[in-house]
Amino acid sequence: MKKVLYQVFRIGCLVSVIAPITAIVIYPRANWLFAFLLLGIALVVVGVVTRKQPTPTEVADRAEHLLDGSYAGYAVDDYEHLNPKGEQLKDLWRRTMRIGGLPEEWARLDDEAKGKIREVIAAIRRLESTARNHRT
Repeated sequence: MKKVLYQVFRIGCLVSVIAPITAIVIYPRANWLFAFLLLGIALVVVGVVTRKQPTPTEVADRAEHLLDGSYAGYAVDDYEHLNPKGEQLKDLWRRTMRIGGLPEEWARLDDEAKGKIREVIAAIRRLESTARNHRT
């Protein structure tokens, strides 16, 4: 079954590359077909621009779940690709991965390394409280 899915995926990729080239050759006057390409690019740009940045609490919660081993699905990948915009939050987020390595291995770390990551998580949570105090 996996081989079939893999082949279907590869054929789909090949078709997505060859189809626009074939369309230009066969239907040179059908310029409206390229509106779909522009629509796809616009949707990607809108998705990037409107993406909600994670709050310090969300980052800390995700890190705790990874540290406890109580995560599922794509939690590890989601954490690795957070890339927060705030400089302090980004520095602390990177520090969690420098201390613990890959997030999928955090649950197997020794107590000393887990303690260091918990200190960083506490610092991330303090960022939220300081940001809340500045807003009021």
